[in-house]
Amino acid sequence: MQDRMKDEQDTTTETEHAGTGTPVILGVGASAGGLEAFQTLLGSLRNNDDFALVLVQHLDPEHESMLPELLSRRTTMPVKAIKDGMKIEPGNIYLIPPAYALDIRGDVLHLSEFDSPRGLRRPIDRFLESLASAQGPNAAAVILSGTGSDGAQGVRAIKQGGGLVFVQEPQDAKYDGMPRAALSTGAVDMSLPASDIISVLRDFHTRVTGITPAIESDAEFIEKVARTLRFRTGHDFQGYKTGTLLRRISLRMSVLGLERPSDYLRKLIQDESEADRLFRDLLINVTSFFRDRASFEMLRKKVLPDLLDGKGQGDEVRIWIPGCSSGQEAYTLAMIFAEEMSRLDCHARLAVFGTDIDEEALAEARAGTYPNTIATEVPDELLDRWFVARRDGYEVRRELRDMVRFSSQNLLKDPPFSRIDLVTCRNVLIYFDNKLQDTALKVFHYALRPGGWLMLGSSESARTEGDPFLEVSSEHRIYQRDKAPARPLDLPRQRLQTLPPSPPGNERPREREGATDIPDAALDALLERHVPPYLILGPDDSITVVGRGADRFLKLPEGRTTLGAGAIVVPALRQALKRVLTGLSLGDHSYRRINVTDLGEGLPETMTLGAAILRDGTRLVTFETAESSVDTSNLESDTQIVIDDDYVAQLESELDSARQTVRTTVEELETSNEELKSSNEEMMSMNEELQSANEELSTTNEELQTKLSELARANSDLANFMESTQIATVFLDSELKLRNFTPEAVGWFRFVEQDRGRDIRDIGTRLDMEQLAEGCKSVIRSGMPLEIALSTMDGNADVMVRIAPYLTEARDAGGVVFSIFDVTELSRYAQAAEKATAQAEARMEELEQFYRVSPTAMGVVDHEYRYIRANPQLAAINGVSPEDHIGRLMTEIVPDVADSKINAARQVFETGQPLIGRIVRGTSGGEAHFWRMDFYPLTVPNGPEGDVRAVGFNVTDITEIMNLQADLRRIMRELQHRVKNMLSNVIALVNRARREDGDPKVTLDTLAQRIRALANTHNLLTAENWTSAALRDVVAMELSDIYGEDRVTMKGPPVRLNARATLAVGMAVHELATNAAKYGAFSKEEGHVQLRWSRIDEGDGETFVLRWQESGGPRVSPPEGGGFGTVLMRSMVEGTLGGTIKTDWNPEGLELVIELPWATATEVDYDSDVDPLRQADPVP
Repeated sequence: MQDRMKDEQDTTTETEHAGTGTPVILGVGASAGGLEAFQTLLGSLRNNDDFALVLVQHLDPEHESMLPELLSRRTTMPVKAIKDGMKIEPGNIYLIPPAYALDIRGDVLHLSEFDSPRGLRRPIDRFLESLASAQGPNAAAVILSGTGSDGAQGVRAIKQGGGLVFVQEPQDAKYDGMPRAALSTGAVDMSLPASDIISVLRDFHTRVTGITPAIESDAEFIEKVARTLRFRTGHDFQGYKTGTLLRRISLRMSVLGLERPSDYLRKLIQDESEADRLFRDLLINVTSFFRDRASFEMLRKKVLPDLLDGKGQGDEVRIWIPGCSSGQEAYTLAMIFAEEMSRLDCHARLAVFGTDIDEEALAEARAGTYPNTIATEVPDELLDRWFVARRDGYEVRRELRDMVRFSSQNLLKDPPFSRIDLVTCRNVLIYFDNKLQDTALKVFHYALRPGGWLMLGSSESARTEGDPFLEVSSEHRIYQRDKAPARPLDLPRQRLQTLPPSPPGNERPREREGATDIPDAALDALLERHVPPYLILGPDDSITVVGRGADRFLKLPEGRTTLGAGAIVVPALRQALKRVLTGLSLGDHSYRRINVTDLGEGLPETMTLGAAILRDGTRLVTFETAESSVDTSNLESDTQIVIDDDYVAQLESELDSARQTVRTTVEELETSNEELKSSNEEMMSMNEELQSANEELSTTNEELQTKLSELARANSDLANFMESTQIATVFLDSELKLRNFTPEAVGWFRFVEQDRGRDIRDIGTRLDMEQLAEGCKSVIRSGMPLEIALSTMDGNADVMVRIAPYLTEARDAGGVVFSIFDVTELSRYAQAAEKATAQAEARMEELEQFYRVSPTAMGVVDHEYRYIRANPQLAAINGVSPEDHIGRLMTEIVPDVADSKINAARQVFETGQPLIGRIVRGTSGGEAHFWRMDFYPLTVPNGPEGDVRAVGFNVTDITEIMNLQADLRRIMRELQHRVKNMLSNVIALVNRARREDGDPKVTLDTLAQRIRALANTHNLLTAENWTSAALRDVVAMELSDIYGEDRVTMKGPPVRLNARATLAVGMAVHELATNAAKYGAFSKEEGHVQLRWSRIDEGDGETFVLRWQESGGPRVSPPEGGGFGTVLMRSMVEGTLGGTIKTDWNPEGLELVIELPWATATEVDYDSDVDPLRQADPVP
């Protein structure tokens, strides 16, 4: 059958904790001897551990803790003293401060003052309980060295919340009280040396992530585990939700270091203690008083008035809490009902039944003692009324305790209570599958009276077949039972068997020979029709099976009780049942029966009570009435009992007398016991206070011992430091009395060991004591350090005295400490350095003056190409003042040449070598300029080679030089080009002349004239720098200067032709003049030539037009073929210049028109090979 799982948390709590991958929060508790254990524990941490550690120790509230300082030296993780409201983060260590209790809610730490006096405080328990509530399975606890039992209750809470619990091995702990107390709870997963705990925790969380998939892949594993648990513990978990079983089994496997499900199953079968351990892990007892206070308030307002309505004197209010755990909810309901019944003046008797299968939890519930932390759960007025404060917590008052009865019961297997007014079963059904949930709801329906009330957990529902429960509050899960009669329960019956069930994997015991299997349906029909009401009792008289109709003969008594038959049957049958069972055990019969009469109201007048021993050792009790159809005539029977009323009365009188005597004795013993308990409690309280004080003193002593060791080391370090510095140092108190000194100080003062405590002014010295004493007083008054220069009395040495305040731990001035430095050599060096500095400053001033007045522009840039320096000449070039250069980028000052400069500076930074003669073209004052720039590295004096800290550069304006060089190169290039062209023309003329057939003399004369004309044009161009020539000068040279101005008319605007056009036009005019002299106008005295030129634009571009017109010569007729002159003209005009020649052979005289593109004829065409602009860096 399914067992009860106690968890008063919301149903999603465990799932949320388990699946989020939230880093583990490790609560570490310790007391005496804990510092050493803490240091060992922290020594095994790694930088990448994502644990968050919270260290809780018993600390003296009157002294500041030195733990943060001491522990931070043992780990690289941040160590933080906790402040209220501090959020906890993985990878950090948190320390509780003295005099405060610590709680955690969510991931936020909260500090509060203790409610209990010293000696009764349990800070470790309190924090661990809040940690379990806040973090569930993501919490872990570690209990280290300490005396007492603080932490024992906290580890139980951590375990019940699904977390891990580690304890330092008692033999490894300096004080083993706390580790042993934790081990005694049975909630500890592992007991290890402190040095191994962190590594095991780290390995556990690495391993557990791989175990779950392995379990999920084995479909039968969970079922086998459930069967094994049933065999070992008698409790069936086969209807339990697989997810929760999976988490608990994974936890146990990881703790045991097992990775395969088959290995764990073998461990479970072979080791009885492991089955018990898993069973305990599955029983998660997490509860509290007034948990989910709003639900209880709704119950009080909505349910109690109706429930108590009509209840009066002699009536009973019956409440049942299945899965009551350690009793907090049962007592909560008892208090609520008692308060409300008192308010409503209801005199009914209150009976609260709390049941559970966890005997340990029930023992806690029956004891009714709870820790001090319940003060935060129970309202103050209820705490004062219903609880008694003890040294270590609170105890339920007898008045409240008598209202509640606790007993062991399996909700789904054992007979339920009846006529119940209210059932509260919160967060139990969430662990059942649907089938078991339906079974539980049927049990509740059976137990509740018609119209009774049911309250479930926040994630549970009473929806089941037939909807026998009416929903009253969906938010708080409160339901009301319908009015229908109770449905018969089909609880599982125990079959008669002679052997206990076999564990999984074993062969089933051989069936009894001749045994006949009876189908369950047939067996049920036989029991219903032919068998009287019956009970089956175990060896201890506990009821294991209740037959149909037997509940009418049962009644639960008040107060503490068990499920024994003698306590549960109606009072009229108790003596008879006792006798028949006693006779059955003493005789040799397997069956006994007794006739009983006068059973009371609601029961038959007569009946037969029978008892039989079954084969498995259990006993069968039957209630045979006249209504029963069972034939018992063949059964062996005792003689009918005749009861002697007088004898019975006498026995009862003696019994009453004995009872009175016993009661009197018990009361006297109780009185004595109360006095002894009171004295014992006082002693225990004093002992607890002394023990707590002793623990705090032990902790403080441990811290002080550690601090003393550190102080001893520090003192040794200081002594060695003072010895090794070889500096004269003197320590004085506030009255200038000697406290200490270094050996070197003896060279300046006549110190002896006995001088400690003497006034420094009374001790002989080589120094000016008056000035030194005044300096010391000044430092004591101001608290500020001071340096003074002194000379020895003989003047042979100079010293520097550095005086500083001597600060106490409270940062108060407790005197002075001064050191003496012989600076005699340093003084001489300082004087020499001062002289050298003056000389250097003079040189620097000279350099600065040179920098300012130098005609060369100079500047310096850093690695970011920002100006560090700029002289006025550079400022004049850039058009920005020297001051405005500083700190600005080169791209801001001169953007048009910045890239060129930056590239050059970058090369110097990278190579450490100067870059000389870089030519840069740019503009200054709106005019184009050329500058020569030299870049050089500036390095740190005596620094490493190649360490360039800045780049300096000089700028020289070479615009005029560049222009002259350009002109020279152009002229030389043009001259070379023209000479080459002229020679080419001459060679062409000569070659042409060689092919002439005429008179050689004439041919040579013609050739000479043409060469002369070409030479004249060259001379004219040379005079003009080969740029251009005036057209009138070219024409006059060939015409008017030879034939006279009266025979030549020239008309046109001033025009300058470029070199190529000048040569072409000059040769054309020469050929035309030569032809006119032979055949045209110049061949007669009256002949005349008119030469006109103009610049026209007919829409397709400007054109230069030259017209040659002859008159007064002989009549002209077109020649039969063109001569060499015509070919030469067309070659130069049309071929070279792209122009045209038009000829009109008018008889009155030749008319020839030359047309040239204006740009081709007039624009100066520099040779690109000698253009100086092509030699400069282009503008970006």
